Amino acid sequence: MKKMLLALFHPVRWQIRLFIATVICLTGCLVHTSYAQVPPVITLSASSATVCAGSNTVLTASGCPTTAALRWSTNQTTNPVTVTPTQATIFSATCTVTTTSVVTTTAISTSAVNATAVSTTYVSSTTALVSNSASGSASISIQTTPGLSLSVTATPAVCNGTSDGRIAVAVVGGTAPFQYQFNSQPFQSENTLSGLRAGAYTVVARDLRGCTATANVTVTQPVPLSLTATPTSSRCAGGDDGTIVAVASGGNGGPFRYSLNFQTTPQPTGLFTNLKANTLYTVVAADQRDCIVAREVTIPQPNSYTISLTAQPAKCAGSADGTVAISVRGGTGNLIYRIGNGPFQSGTLFTGLAANTYEVTVQDANGCQGRESIAVGQPTPLRLTATSTPINCFGLTSGTASVTASGGTGAVTYRLTTAPASQTSTVFTGLGTGEYTIVGTDANGCTTPVSVTVGRADVLRVQAAMTPATCCVCPTGAVRLSSTGGSGATRQYQIIGQPYQANAQFAGLRPNAYQLRVADEVGCTDTVTVRVTDASAMTLTTGTIKNVLCAGGSDGEAAVQVAGGTRPFTFFWQTERKDTLQTRTATQTNLPEGTYTVSVLDSNRCTTSTVFVTLRSQFPVPTKPTVQLSGGALLVDQTVGIQWYVQQGTNPARPVPNATRPVLTPFESGQYYVVITANGCSSPPSDRVNFVLTATPEPVADFTVRVAPNPVSGGQLRVELEQAQRSAVSLNLLDASGRVIWQQQVPAFTGKKQATWPLTGISTGTYLLKADADSRRAVLRVVVE
Repeated sequence: MKKMLLALFHPVRWQIRLFIATVICLTGCLVHTSYAQVPPVITLSASSATVCAGSNTVLTASGCPTTAALRWSTNQTTNPVTVTPTQATIFSATCTVTTTSVVTTTAISTSAVNATAVSTTYVSSTTALVSNSASGSASISIQTTPGLSLSVTATPAVCNGTSDGRIAVAVVGGTAPFQYQFNSQPFQSENTLSGLRAGAYTVVARDLRGCTATANVTVTQPVPLSLTATPTSSRCAGGDDGTIVAVASGGNGGPFRYSLNFQTTPQPTGLFTNLKANTLYTVVAADQRDCIVAREVTIPQPNSYTISLTAQPAKCAGSADGTVAISVRGGTGNLIYRIGNGPFQSGTLFTGLAANTYEVTVQDANGCQGRESIAVGQPTPLRLTATSTPINCFGLTSGTASVTASGGTGAVTYRLTTAPASQTSTVFTGLGTGEYTIVGTDANGCTTPVSVTVGRADVLRVQAAMTPATCCVCPTGAVRLSSTGGSGATRQYQIIGQPYQANAQFAGLRPNAYQLRVADEVGCTDTVTVRVTDASAMTLTTGTIKNVLCAGGSDGEAAVQVAGGTRPFTFFWQTERKDTLQTRTATQTNLPEGTYTVSVLDSNRCTTSTVFVTLRSQFPVPTKPTVQLSGGALLVDQTVGIQWYVQQGTNPARPVPNATRPVLTPFESGQYYVVITANGCSSPPSDRVNFVLTATPEPVADFTVRVAPNPVSGGQLRVELEQAQRSAVSLNLLDASGRVIWQQQVPAFTGKKQATWPLTGISTGTYLLKADADSRRAVLRVVVE
């Protein structure tokens, strides 16, 4: 029984740390058990053991079970907690653990029948719930540093809109030195900030320990300075008696000062006088703190005069019968007029004016004047010039007088003072020797005289100077005539049988005898016979020759040489077909083989006997090649000197790059042909083969090749293959010349297969992808980007 009781109250079985007291009575005793709760052990920690007064720190309790009750000295029950001490403070926390246990009370009694008999033991038990509580406490000390407060002073901006406000900060408390921040700008050591516009600002001060204080302050400004400026018109247009009245208000208040155009000395009143009309002025006002405001004002004026003057010129040069008429708009009241410095008049017409420039003055009822100038003209003076021809071979009254007029007005008539009537003709005939006076009269009746003398002419005599022709058959000779005597200054010249000419030089004459004549102004003549002589002849010989390289080509060159004649020379090269080459030079290039007939003509158009120049070929032309189409490739029956060409649509044929081998795999649709070159000679082009590029040259139903994506980008070629028969697939990428630049081998498979390869070193362009699977082939175009 004792063992049973001890086992019943074994502390390990109850899994609690209890002090156990057990009493066993053998007869009539009560046995019970009691339990004691162990207090928890807790510790406190702070996020900061020293804080600025009024700042936060976080307190944390460790060791308090989550089922226990925690209470801080601040009456907070959470963990952790935030506290804000204003001075050094000790904070404490208490953790209370409460446990409920089952308690059993046992009564034991023993009885014996006799002394030798076995005793009998009786046990009875009762059970109850018992609560036990235990508490543990801890404390922590938080130190504080002195707090700080701010005193901020704002100085307003001097003028509205200016940046001359100021903020000054004073710190109370805290630990020096201090730093200051204005409107989130970096901290600075200066406690002032200048150059501020009006507005709200936030100021932060920070002490040595990092404690801060914040204040808001507003920089103010005066109300805007305003200015009104009222102009008064000048009395006359263009006058200088306008005014401006200016009134300022606002700002920092008066007294206000005023000036014009930022130049004049400020004055205490806003009245400005003697201002020029139609002129822009700037009125400036300043308040008592020199804040300024400006307004632009234009002085108005009355409508100015619009004066229109119309002049009629004097009829004759030097006469005083011109007029000026006046038309005026503008002005005030009745207008009066004057011309020059004369008296004013109400009439608008001035007469009896000689040619001159006149200033017209207009004045209105206010005495405002306008002026305009106009020129009164006169005709150009009538002037006469006269020439005469002396009496000549036609008789004693064969003299004439001719007159020419300039200036004046309209048509002019002429009269000899020895004749009664005037005439419109400018020529007077039938005059003998002597002095004559001619009077001219224009349409206005203006007259002027001119004198002329008619004399006697000397007998006309002709002389000749000859220039020989440059060759015996060339029309390059010349004769120049001169004369003495005769009438007038001009002469006419002719080769008898040809028309007269004004030029005394006769050119283009072949060697021959010529009869020439000269005639003066009245028709008197004299003749002379002149023989034009010969000059040197020319010779033409064959020069250097370069034969044609290829039979049928046109790269031959030949030259001829000329001696004598007159440069420059013109050469005529005639082919065997009687065609003449367009280039007229001694040296010819790009000539086909054959015999050429060459003649020459010099600058005098002299020629000579012709020469014959023969050109031959050096090498034969290769025969025309033959091209066949086989299995998607083009084959030519030559092995060297090969160049493939392709033509698409109406575009010119172009050579296929690097296509110089007998076999060409076309990479695009078009007409293909080939040219063979040997010894620099090119064959005729082969017959053209029309090639149409399809997915496969010969459609194969059980073999499909796709490139996706196409165009290829990113340097990766992705190929999709599908075939019904099992076989390996060979992939070859060909450039424009048919050269293999990339190849891959796909192991044998059946069905669909996808593969991706990098295209390393492949430049952008168009290529052919050729896929071969045993006897099956597919060819498709691939664009690489």
